[in-house]
Amino acid sequence: MRGGKKSEFSVKSPFEWVFHACLLLLGAVIALNVAVTFLRPVLPWLIGGIALAATAWITVALVRWRRSRW
Repeated sequence: MRGGKKSEFSVKSPFEWVFHACLLLLGAVIALNVAVTFLRPVLPWLIGGIALAATAWITVALVRWRRSRW
């Protein structure tokens, strides 16, 4: 009945399911740690760029709003 091939959608044991979930969580934690490590030196520049862009956008919106009132 059951051949040597496993079905792609076969139900796995709870141990396998928990083990794969733990491996996925470990990979996510390692990736987040590496991302934070690489972003830490440039974070002030990123925050400054975002603040500068937001200030420019608010200035343009304010100027356009004041000109459209009349």
